[in-house]
Amino acid sequence: MTIFGPDISSYQAGLDLSRLADASFVIAKTTEGTYYTDADYQGWRRQCAGLGKPFIWYHFLSGEDPHAQAAHTLANVGDAFLPGMLDAEPAGSFSPTLAQMLAYVDAAHAVGLKLRLVYLPRWYWERIGSPSLAGFAERGVQLVSSDYPGGSGSAPRLYPGDGAAGWNPYGGMAPLLYQFTNQASDGGQPLDYNAFRGTAAQLAAALQTPSPAPAPTPAPSPTPSSDPEDDDMPALAIGEIKAGPGATTVIAVPPANFGSAGWGDVWFSLAAAFGDAHVEVSVYTHGPGWNHVSKTFLVPDSGDRANPCGGPLPTAVQKIAVKRGTGPDCNVPLSYLIEATHR
Repeated sequence: MTIFGPDISSYQAGLDLSRLADASFVIAKTTEGTYYTDADYQGWRRQCAGLGKPFIWYHFLSGEDPHAQAAHTLANVGDAFLPGMLDAEPAGSFSPTLAQMLAYVDAAHAVGLKLRLVYLPRWYWERIGSPSLAGFAERGVQLVSSDYPGGSGSAPRLYPGDGAAGWNPYGGMAPLLYQFTNQASDGGQPLDYNAFRGTAAQLAAALQTPSPAPAPTPAPSPTPSSDPEDDDMPALAIGEIKAGPGATTVIAVPPANFGSAGWGDVWFSLAAAFGDAHVEVSVYTHGPGWNHVSKTFLVPDSGDRANPCGGPLPTAVQKIAVKRGTGPDCNVPLSYLIEATHR
């Protein structure tokens, strides 16, 4: 099975996503450099959430400081746990280098953004010397290619097939998505359209953390320190989530990949018994502050532990708030697990 999704920006202002006949997912521009925020992005993000379709933000790279660009994206993305894409192609007098692309990836990950894709067309990859793209793979970032065979009509009609040249690997990577046209007719406008070989659920899974969390290793006994930032703790901690209508549990966690204590990645998961439970989950990170992960996160009774973030917690996380709803499931027993590794 192959599904399709458009790549949109303010050039398609006014586009109603509910009118798109061929869109199983949506990619939308949020920012460019440090100087531009797409005025239509937030509306499309909310529309896509209402339609229940995978949504991917993208940032158009400039030659400015990568950390400033990542901060600009974080401030405007609306939900730091949405997967994102870096658009790396020349514009005006700026032609991004591989080093500049990787610098933005690192900066985006450092502020907690889930950057999972890079749009780097084969023609531009060849222009910059056909380098190895292993640096993206090592960072959990997958490739989006482009190749337009031409024609007119709907996305399914224009798609050249699962064996088309646009799917061929380059730089040591095989594309996860393939942009095959900029002229697909849908929703009353010509649109860029991308293909994914799989289902919408498989795409959503592919855009989560690229590898499972390693099993935690026992941490050495902490050495007493006079440094207040050395907030060392065991590598595994468990506890209960308070029950009752609207009850809120605040959980302090190791500061992932931040501070002098040497903590690396940190994972947080929830488990339920004797019934499913819906909770609101928010994460507080040093600098950006609170961010809602989910207002209606489902913790199932029948199944494994559930990870609200879909992967490691964001860099410099400080605490997590879990708030019960007011429905009958507010008294379902819930517990949490924190796992952490040292750098």
